Amino acid sequence: MRLGEKAQQCQLLQEQIEQLFQTEFYSVEEAAALVAKLNTLLVTPIDPSDTPVESAEFLQQNLDWLQKTMAKLSAQRDAVAESMLTIQKGRRARHSYGQHN
Repeated sequence: MRLGEKAQQCQLLQEQIEQLFQTEFYSVEEAAALVAKLNTLLVTPIDPSDTPVESAEFLQQNLDWLQKTMAKLSAQRDAVAESMLTIQKGRRARHSYGQHN
C-alpha cells in the first residue's frame, strides 16, 4: 500500500476515534475496534517505492497523534477517578453519620 493512501486511511480512523472520544458515554468496544484497525494499518509494510524520509515523517505524525490522544485519555481517567473518590467519600460520610445518630 502506498504511503499516501495509508496516511489518508489513518487520518480517517484518527478522526473517527477523536469523534468517538468527544461523546460523553462512548463505547469502549467501538473505540478498541477502531484502534485495532488503526494499529493493523500502521503495522502493514510500506511500499518499497516510498522513501525512508517520508516513512519516518508518517510514523512520527502518528506517534504524535497517539501521544496527544493518550494524554487526553489519561486526563479523562484521572477526572473519573477523582469523581469516584468523591462519591466514595460521600457514601462513607453518610454511612458514618447514620451509625452515630
